[in-house]
Amino acid sequence: MKGSWVDVVVSREGRGRMRRYRNGKVAAVLAVVYAALVLLLGVISLVILLTVQDPILLTGVALVGVTFPLGWLIWWGWDLVPSHIANPVLLTVVLAGAGLLQAWLIWRIFRGRPVPGDGA
Repeated sequence: MKGSWVDVVVSREGRGRMRRYRNGKVAAVLAVVYAALVLLLGVISLVILLTVQDPILLTGVALVGVTFPLGWLIWWGWDLVPSHIANPVLLTVVLAGAGLLQAWLIWRIFRGRPVPGDGA
């Protein structure tokens, strides 16, 4: 996969060269696929919420499941949000944000240790 988009994601950063990691490419692919799934479910849920008069959100339920464990914590704690600001659109945006945070964590956790001799 030399010269692919994965190399660009793993080997470059805005300020310079990033260290290479043992599992960096695999972790980057996992994180990007997970983030794309979260964004897809979030966008579909928002479109349904904003366009359908009486929406049944199976995509919203799927978004809660995909963003486990943070999605479940947000879902269970949503009753604590004041009722004048709690709405399904905000919940969907918060769930998608939690999913993107988890995508970043997936990359950070699964990338492994830096390869020796490949400094920043």
